Amino acid sequence: MTSLVLELQKSAMDQSQEVAAILRKAMVVASKLRLHDFRDWCSDEMNGYSERPIPPYRKVHGQLKAHNPYNGWIPVIMEDVRTQELLSQRAVGQAISELEHLIKDKNDGNLQVPLPHNILMEVFGNSESFQLGMVPTLLVGRNQVAGIVQAVRNKVLEWSLELEQNGILGEGMTFSADEVKLASGTVYNIGTFSGVIGDVTSSNLQVGNYNSLHPELKRRGVPQAERNQLEEILDELPEAKGPQKEALLKKGISWVTRNAKELGTLSAAIRAWFE
Repeated sequence: MTSLVLELQKSAMDQSQEVAAILRKAMVVASKLRLHDFRDWCSDEMNGYSERPIPPYRKVHGQLKAHNPYNGWIPVIMEDVRTQELLSQRAVGQAISELEHLIKDKNDGNLQVPLPHNILMEVFGNSESFQLGMVPTLLVGRNQVAGIVQAVRNKVLEWSLELEQNGILGEGMTFSADEVKLASGTVYNIGTFSGVIGDVTSSNLQVGNYNSLHPELKRRGVPQAERNQLEEILDELPEAKGPQKEALLKKGISWVTRNAKELGTLSAAIRAWFE
């Protein structure tokens, strides 16, 4: 009788198989082994990220451009270089099947990633070109999206190989009680799992969207008062300039230092955003 784990490995190595289908198999394995974190990750990849933070391997970089009806796509040049750099990065949260569909379309080498409406209004609302209908859009190379898909495929393969190395193979569609115990007790706990899908990074802060970070801060035990203060910093930072901006950046670094114990590996990512 075949092993479900070995079948998963075979599927992950087969480039002809869609990653969405591979994730469904991985979700079955994770569910049967009662690895809830990995199962939830599979679910987020299959259905899109709506509540949990988007992992760093889903961050893409592109060029900000606006479509001119006479000249086509033209670069968007901003006076604030830091803001332009931040807007040139996006965390892609769509379902993996949508990403696979996008990279199969050979019509263009770039993909159009729209900016959130509130960011457009906040940053470009007073721009004459924006008011005339030239809306800034992030153009991302198709190869970057393909990289996300391959990263997910590789993570499933690495996970299945680690299961095998720990003697967890299963028989047919079932696992023994000992295998379930071994998987939950010694293979994947929260700490190890965070290494599989990656920790939250500054990609989730790029547009000051505190809501995307809140669940992770709460899970890690950051006090409510501290979470509120970070939210205030992120709300004020996009419009801050000169001394006010410098003060907010220093305040952000102090916040990270003060909450380093609870943040753990998240500290470096948030600190880098303020440096």
